[in-house]
Amino acid sequence: MQPTISPLIGVNEHGVHHGAHRGNYKAVQSGVHHFKQGRMRHSRHLGGRPGTMPVGRSLPAYEALQAEDLRPDRLYNSVVSSSLMDSTSPKLTVQDNHKPVFTNCSRYAPVVLEEQPVGTEVMKVHAIDTDPFESGGNITYSFVSAIGERLKFSINPRDGLITTKHIFDRDEPSREKVVYVTVRASDNGRPQLDDVCTIKVTIQDTNDNSPVFDKVNYLESVPQDLVPGREVMRISATDIDDGDNGVVVYGLEPKAFEDREYFKIDTNTGVIILNRTIDKEPSYKFRMRATATDKGEEPNEVSIDLEIIVVESHKKAPTFTAVPYGPIFLKENYSDFSIPIVTLDAESNIPEYPELIFELVTGRTEQTNKLNTFVLETEAQKAHIKLGRRLDYESINDYTLTIRVQNKYSLAAEEVIRIKVEDVNDNIPAFTEVISGSVFEHEPPGTPVMQVRAFDADGTSANNQVRYELGDHENLFEIDPITGNITTLVEFDREKTDFYNVKVIALDNSPTSLIANGKPNKGQQTFKIDIADKNDNPPRFTNKNYIAEAIPEDSNVNSVVTEVKANDNDTASAVMYSIIDGNTFDAFAIEKMTGKIRVNKPLDYENTTSYILTVRAFDGLFSDEAKVEIRIENVNDNRPVFLPYEKNVTIEEEKLVNGCIANLKAYDPDIQDRSAPQHIVYFVVKEDQQKLLTINNEGCLSLIKPLDRDPPGYPIWQVLISAKDEDGGPTSQGESTEVVITLIDINDNAPFLSMDMPVVWNENVEPGKITELIARDNDSEENGAPFTFSLDAANEDIRNKFSIIESANGSTSFSSRVSFDREETKYYLIPITIRDSGLPPMTGTSTLTLVIGDENDNAMQSGSSSVFVYNYKGEAPDTNVGRVYVEDPDDWDLPDKTFVWSGMGNHPNFNLDHNTGTITMLAGTPNGTYYLEFLVTERSSHFPTHSVNAYVNVTVKEIPEIAVDRSGSIRLSGITQEEFVAPINGVSKKDILQSKLATIFNVSRNNVDVFTVLHSLHHPLPPSHYFHSPSDPPVLLDVRFSAHGSPYYHAEKVNSMTSNHLPELEKALGVEIQMVNIDECIVEKASCEASCVNFLNKSSEPWAVYTNLTSFVGVNAVVDPLCTCLPSHPEVICLNGGTPVGHGCECPEGFEGPFCESLDVGFNGDGWALYPTLEACADSHLSLELSTLQESGLVFYVGPVSTTGAATSLGVKDFMALELFDGYPRVLMDYGSGTVKVEQRQIKLADGKPHRIDILWTNMSIELKVDSCQMSSCLSLTTPNGPNEFLNVNGPLQIGGVTFDIVTLGRTLGWNHIPGIAKRSYSGCVRNLTMNGRVYDLGFPSLSKNAIPGCSRGIAKAVSFGINSNFLVAILVCIAILLILVLAVVVNRKKRDDLLKDSDDIRETIINYEDEGGGEGDMTGYDLNVLRLPNQGMNGLMKGKRGPLGDDDEGYDEDDDDPRKETRPLGRAPDEVPDICGFLVDKKAAVDKDPETNPFDDVRHYAYEGDGNSTGSLSSLASGTDEGDLNFDYLSSFGPRFRKLADMYGEHSSDEEEDQYNQMGSESWC
Repeated sequence: MQPTISPLIGVNEHGVHHGAHRGNYKAVQSGVHHFKQGRMRHSRHLGGRPGTMPVGRSLPAYEALQAEDLRPDRLYNSVVSSSLMDSTSPKLTVQDNHKPVFTNCSRYAPVVLEEQPVGTEVMKVHAIDTDPFESGGNITYSFVSAIGERLKFSINPRDGLITTKHIFDRDEPSREKVVYVTVRASDNGRPQLDDVCTIKVTIQDTNDNSPVFDKVNYLESVPQDLVPGREVMRISATDIDDGDNGVVVYGLEPKAFEDREYFKIDTNTGVIILNRTIDKEPSYKFRMRATATDKGEEPNEVSIDLEIIVVESHKKAPTFTAVPYGPIFLKENYSDFSIPIVTLDAESNIPEYPELIFELVTGRTEQTNKLNTFVLETEAQKAHIKLGRRLDYESINDYTLTIRVQNKYSLAAEEVIRIKVEDVNDNIPAFTEVISGSVFEHEPPGTPVMQVRAFDADGTSANNQVRYELGDHENLFEIDPITGNITTLVEFDREKTDFYNVKVIALDNSPTSLIANGKPNKGQQTFKIDIADKNDNPPRFTNKNYIAEAIPEDSNVNSVVTEVKANDNDTASAVMYSIIDGNTFDAFAIEKMTGKIRVNKPLDYENTTSYILTVRAFDGLFSDEAKVEIRIENVNDNRPVFLPYEKNVTIEEEKLVNGCIANLKAYDPDIQDRSAPQHIVYFVVKEDQQKLLTINNEGCLSLIKPLDRDPPGYPIWQVLISAKDEDGGPTSQGESTEVVITLIDINDNAPFLSMDMPVVWNENVEPGKITELIARDNDSEENGAPFTFSLDAANEDIRNKFSIIESANGSTSFSSRVSFDREETKYYLIPITIRDSGLPPMTGTSTLTLVIGDENDNAMQSGSSSVFVYNYKGEAPDTNVGRVYVEDPDDWDLPDKTFVWSGMGNHPNFNLDHNTGTITMLAGTPNGTYYLEFLVTERSSHFPTHSVNAYVNVTVKEIPEIAVDRSGSIRLSGITQEEFVAPINGVSKKDILQSKLATIFNVSRNNVDVFTVLHSLHHPLPPSHYFHSPSDPPVLLDVRFSAHGSPYYHAEKVNSMTSNHLPELEKALGVEIQMVNIDECIVEKASCEASCVNFLNKSSEPWAVYTNLTSFVGVNAVVDPLCTCLPSHPEVICLNGGTPVGHGCECPEGFEGPFCESLDVGFNGDGWALYPTLEACADSHLSLELSTLQESGLVFYVGPVSTTGAATSLGVKDFMALELFDGYPRVLMDYGSGTVKVEQRQIKLADGKPHRIDILWTNMSIELKVDSCQMSSCLSLTTPNGPNEFLNVNGPLQIGGVTFDIVTLGRTLGWNHIPGIAKRSYSGCVRNLTMNGRVYDLGFPSLSKNAIPGCSRGIAKAVSFGINSNFLVAILVCIAILLILVLAVVVNRKKRDDLLKDSDDIRETIINYEDEGGGEGDMTGYDLNVLRLPNQGMNGLMKGKRGPLGDDDEGYDEDDDDPRKETRPLGRAPDEVPDICGFLVDKKAAVDKDPETNPFDDVRHYAYEGDGNSTGSLSSLASGTDEGDLNFDYLSSFGPRFRKLADMYGEHSSDEEEDQYNQMGSESWC
């Protein structure tokens, strides 16, 4: 193929090429550095358009070679653009914009030790860019990662320092041995150029694991006659570390000095071998300690005891209660073996365990019962000593016996008994030694085995001569009757029988005196005779063919692959193992004594996929062989490799090209068969390009949208493409490459002004040149300059005042025709029409902002302003609250003014800056309104020096901490703090918000405080100039406010009510409300990578907003994000009247939480309760208890409450809900990228019993657990949907139901699963709600409706009884009789009351009330007698009229006192209600018309209580006060016992609010 030749390019002093004169093209043959694989980066400026190859041309499929480093000395002498990039193609570099180059990429080989903390330095990468720092030479570093990929490293974007953000573990189960990471170096040129470098990070092993024994303890026994050199036992330990860190050596040492040298251990295999003959008594315990130590540089060691005995020391030892006094005398021939010689009693001293163990201690001498002359029998708490053998005076005539008693806890007591023998003659022969013998197998008959010996203690030779005979096995052995030597009679084979127990009998030489049978005494003993082994059998492998499946190619050196075993019937020699064939490259090693095959050298699947080893077992004489097949498993340890492809693509801008613009192909070196599916996935690396280009899994790169050559686009686009194997799975490897797209320009951009604005031109200056017009065009030079400027789009006034003049040198000037007066017009917005030189030409209009500079040419006049200050807790320091204001058309004349105090002079609470007029409020200024007077003097060359008065009204109001803590908040978009505070026609937006909130909360305006107006530092601040550009980000303004009746309303109540009126507020303010309840954690990872908690940072340093006529000094309260999960209670804060005690609280009765929380709340199916929202923690755990009979219902919900606010402006739709569906729990959760459902169908909850629910969620899983059940059937687990990782909510936690239409909200926000469809409320009890250890105060929600404190009424449960019908009839008869009796009593009482009725009537007055303050002087305040007319007057006034309560018009006659008279009016039915209201109105009208009646309706009778009365009543709280003094907010801080008073004397909700937001515990007053 003929290559395309680039334009001639010159070379500058840096070796960087510059294009020659435009239009001069020439083929260049110059030296081009050769590279193994070229990488091309796009550039902004090319000398000319290179030739292109048709899009989509296929390329030959040959493997790409690995690239060498690009070094600074390898900058190119020319640039050759080719349609086919081959191994000789250099990377692209262009005029004035060089790409970054990694200087040492291929030699990067960082190593990180495992288990190092997050933040460990890995290495520092470095790339160079020869461009100037400010225009392309500033390099930033980042990682190339796939969508949703979680990186394990962090990189400093400035210096390239890579650190860990993950703790690596090389060992099981993680096996993180090698990690690949791709670093991208990006410059700041236009366009941005990049280079990538993939680095292999090796995770190096540390000795972080100790050996682990395969048993918890070792309890073994060893035969007394075991031959030295034989194996006793074997211990084994493993270490999962790599190399020497995983090699285990063993050690063994005795705990007691006398146990030394009995055993030795093979340090490599852990085999314990007998080292010397055992000469200890039977039951002797060797207490040894074994150790296992690895061979690390700092070795780890563990130890284990081979035998351990533990005895408790605090228990009491037993005691003897009955023992004989003095010695006991026995005849030598005493022979009654059944009768106890002596009996001892003892008690255990452990009442619950009275059992005892008695022991007759055998001493080392015959006098101490060494020969068991006496024996012991036990019976409960008694021990009987009986004769065990004949006594022999000649031998022993005095015995000392030790009796030992032991209780349950192995504690013991001893008692000594003395027995004296009176001479008789009798002894039985006894064997002096009990030993074992041995003989080798296959020895001839007559071979000596052992010698036994017995002794007769009689005193004369006639009775003490012993002879021997065998009791069994006479056909195998014989014994010399005199010497006791035992010899063989046959040849033995150990493989048939390896030992014999032989009984030997010893007899004396005279008849026994113990039994009258005339036979000699005899004794017997059994001896063990072992048949010793000879090596006469070969070893045999248990299998002839072993197979080890799926050994990962990255297995640790020294890790176990498999184990072979050979059995040998002989025990004379150990079996030794070896590998004799098939061990290519010594890949494996075998333990000689155990047969464990281990990895000896690193494995590589790509080199060898399987091994067939021949192993040998050899016992010193015989051997056996077996085959071991080891199959290596492929591990993804190679990155994909791109095949050569066309990297340079040329297309027209703003055109959507159909099909592929480039075809890429990569293969996986881990897959040996290139024709097999390679499982490669491709993606576009840069996020901003992912919306424009896409690449499918076939490697077809295509356009989604047309590309733009002009800003914000680029003439040349560098597209980074990444390929990942294993279909992009979690263990996939990736590689990146590039495609360079050159765009052909079309004239599609109009020119525009490119100059600093605003331009300042002072007033009163003669006409002349103002500035030079400079324009720019985003198109290429052919479609750009020269430009033509005009005022065609301007109005006549602009054209009369300004002109555009073109100079001969090609420049264009903008000039004034007239002089200007700033007081007439402060600035001009001048439309400049600009036309470029393209074909066809494009015309655009830009606005030139001209500011008229000020001169002090106007005299000032008196002025007044106001300042409002919120003093947080009264702790404000010295604070600038504003500046003295005077009326002055000039606004740049502050240096010409001086300020001094006027009137009363200096104020004790304020300071004045005489040069700037700044007013400083001093610390400690109390609440109040301050009227300040000043004198301002002005000097100017335009008028005489003069002075005027200025007045400032300062209002200071202290705001308590609880108001800020419980405040609501909103975030406004597109308005500055000055615009929010400044009045328009006397009313500011702050005033409008305060009035609207007062209406929403149904409180007086004075009870609403808008105390914080500021721009959060966590977001871009508004520009400092006057004229906002459309490209500027929207200004965000944070506003905080509180409202109170008696206590301040909770934040959840305030925010919830505000959310419900959001459209109304936006309309009134004319501003978009972006968010209710300001939350810096609401946008995932905007502030923190993982956990994020909002913290309201309150400062006593105020935040001031200054305008001309008004200034506002508010509370500096900013929400800061904390990247952690706060502890549930960082300090002890006792709620509900609790008292701190140590680290806890002493709580009133009924408050059971750790900090006196009320733990339960109930609902009857039509209510809800609001609580604080949930924190955005990486690992979260919410638990609660439910009791309900309801099959379906919404238990709780947290998330958006309306479609406006954050859900619309920020796209945040995260939520979580717990609901019951068919009696089973179901959790719906959405991290903002898709709703998932977790439900449990094992345990049904609608049974009225308490059930515990646990919900656990992380970035990886969401789990639902019921009743702490650990079975898989009652555990539900799923993964979050989409890329989002955390639950970010700022709406209140709503329990029992919701305050809005949740189904409509869910459909609007597009939730996959919508809560509350079955039922939107809950009936039952909720108890013990805990979030990450923080207990919710359920009994006192921030806002509620039909919520019941406690659970006594939370569940209504019907109970039916089975009642006999006869019993039911009897009950009904009894009830009927009871009703008759009650009716009779009521009728009788009524008649008696009528006879005794007082002459006063309820129609006249309300008397004898004793509600409070009995005897108060204001009783007449409720006396309706003031409305009574005198009798003589009443007759005339009421004549001819029907009274509402009587039959005539004269009120009451004297006969009216007769209680028997009917007093209802004419025409009224007996059950008709009297018209009290009409009666009162008529009476009042009649009194008002009576000239002789005193004005008893004086307002004083009704406005006050307790005139002059000192009686202690609640009404005295209001005595002598007006409404402005009735501030009882402090009652809310007195605890729950004063909650009623706080509610009684506070603001109360309207009927509408009571219907919507029924505050729990409030009362309704008439």
